Amino acid sequence: MKKRFHAFLVASLLLAPIILFAQQDSIPAPTSYNVNGVTFKMVRVDKGSFWMGTQHIDTAEFNYDRHAQNDEMPVHHVTIREDFYIGQTEVNQKLWKAVMGYNPSAKKCCKKPVTNINYFEVQEFIRLLDSLTGMHFRLPTEEEWEFAARGGNNSRGYVYSGGNETKKRAWHNGNTRRLRKCGKTKPNELGIYDMSGNVWEWTSTLYRFYDKERNARLGKDGEMYVIRGGAWQLPETSSRVAWRGKRLPELQNSFGGFRLCLDAKYVKDESTEAETQ
Repeated sequence: MKKRFHAFLVASLLLAPIILFAQQDSIPAPTSYNVNGVTFKMVRVDKGSFWMGTQHIDTAEFNYDRHAQNDEMPVHHVTIREDFYIGQTEVNQKLWKAVMGYNPSAKKCCKKPVTNINYFEVQEFIRLLDSLTGMHFRLPTEEEWEFAARGGNNSRGYVYSGGNETKKRAWHNGNTRRLRKCGKTKPNELGIYDMSGNVWEWTSTLYRFYDKERNARLGKDGEMYVIRGGAWQLPETSSRVAWRGKRLPELQNSFGGFRLCLDAKYVKDESTEAETQ
């Protein structure tokens, strides 16, 4: 009996860290919405803090990345003060058409991200989506986007969303020659897909440097919005979670899209699918 108890105790002690890790790394199921027969899913991101940006100066400091660009520096501490939801994938062509009544994408496929949409058209889509669902969707801020791409509070510090290499993680010009269907890569630590590669994504943040001194000399670039995530026509390095791009709000092209965001306070019942016919 004593030997059995001893074996049980040893096994329990060995399993405890594994169980604890699994609990810490567990994530809730996405919340689903249905609009005119089309379902889309939103993933909860709990509030928290993280180090935003990259640097290529000191390997011992936070977020070292030899590919760090000038506007990704300096690395700085950011706190996300409210829980929010973000799209499990980019908005696909099927959902866009269900809301807007047309599909502007050059390459038509209902399961691929909608493309050829500018910032103003995205805002109109969100306005109509809100009227259909009674919700208050929006674009993520740049800070929310990077926090979610890094895996939120479950982050393991990867260079790309969900891993340190792009194989099965990101579509870029080194591994594809066309736009791909949503959700065909591996998800990140929060169960979110395609935050690295496929299409770059609009954010609600006007382009700025991270330090005030350079902002004073920003000029016309301050009229642009930050885009994130890289794209299938861009280099692999643009798929890094810290990569920043900028676009004029009227811009449209075949490798730009977006993903929805929603403040958690508007999600009343996470256990029930919200439906709008």
